[in-house]
Amino acid sequence: MEARLREERGEADARRDARPGHEREHDRTAGSATTRAAWIEITGWYAVSRAIVFAVAAVVQAVDAPVGRLNPNYLVHPVGLLGAWDGNWYRFVAARGYLDVPGHVSDTAFFPLFPVLISALHRLGISTYAAGIVLSNALFLVGLLVFYELGRTLLPESDARRAAVYAAVFPVGFVFSMAYPESLAFLLIGATALFAARGRWLPSAACAAGAVLARPEGLFVVVPIAVMAFHAWPHLDVAGRAKATAAVLAAPVALLSFSLYLWWAVGSPWETREAEEAWGRHLSLDGVRKAFHALTVSSDNQPWLLRDALLCLLYVGCLVLAARARVGWEWIVFGLAIVLLPLASGSFQSLGRFGLLAFPVFWGLAVVGRRGALDIGLRVAAPALIALATVSIVYAPP
Repeated sequence: MEARLREERGEADARRDARPGHEREHDRTAGSATTRAAWIEITGWYAVSRAIVFAVAAVVQAVDAPVGRLNPNYLVHPVGLLGAWDGNWYRFVAARGYLDVPGHVSDTAFFPLFPVLISALHRLGISTYAAGIVLSNALFLVGLLVFYELGRTLLPESDARRAAVYAAVFPVGFVFSMAYPESLAFLLIGATALFAARGRWLPSAACAAGAVLARPEGLFVVVPIAVMAFHAWPHLDVAGRAKATAAVLAAPVALLSFSLYLWWAVGSPWETREAEEAWGRHLSLDGVRKAFHALTVSSDNQPWLLRDALLCLLYVGCLVLAARARVGWEWIVFGLAIVLLPLASGSFQSLGRFGLLAFPVFWGLAVVGRRGALDIGLRVAAPALIALATVSIVYAPP
């Protein structure tokens, strides 16, 4: 897919180069205006969605309802609700490093790049609580703009723009304002692919390594990067091929380096897997059956499992739409791996959050939005949905 698009763009560039200079200048000016308008629109929707998340979090804390649901520690901080759940664990790692507690849940299940950045901001005098929230919100805006630029290499500009807007206002996207690493991973996955699409292999390698050190799902970016490298290979010299190879290998090598670090720090290279098991996640051949069985078992967590199961179904549907829009198969594989592989751990829990990193989901939604009425409907419904979703932080982890 990328090769065909590059060939078509090359032919278009050649035709433009053959035109008079003033016409080429007009094309560049028009392209810059389109990009500027898109960035403004995406930033506007980002601002609206983040304002809603912060306002709802503040109101929930102010009324402290339902009584007893909020941890008193959250009430000490403005919008402390956004630092809840896993945000505590990332702050622990930022403050004191990793600590293994055999047989119990421990922070070795959490990847290191986000707490490293929290720690860096903390050294500037910002509390670890505020640092995590500030990082997430700032990185998300940059990530949306990168996602738009990446989308333009695969889809028409209008689709790329809608996809970025939908990512900005997606209901589960309240997570991008929490002290979670999803914003960081979203940015780095997008930057990895965008740099590769532009033939900048070493920056792509650096971002790929960062993506997997932010979230394990970053590993799956190796699929589209490998395909891009394969298509570019015949046109690269020896140095270029070495750099492209580095980009393909960066994510697996970074994952291995983290395992070796844990071996040195806490005594086991398999510590992340063991910690995940303590948290109730264990990949197995029987995992998918267990995940569906859990939906039928009455428990306090069942409504939230059902929520994530429905989101999983939505994500798969959007991936099908993205495939029909002729997004490259490598991106569909990337999205399916993010959305479906966690089911092998035996639960739908948090699949709604995991799926936020499956870029083709938003490209599939953008296809739906080609119909003007549906586009308007999605944008109108988004503020209410993201407000309701933010309230759910009180009841269950995202």
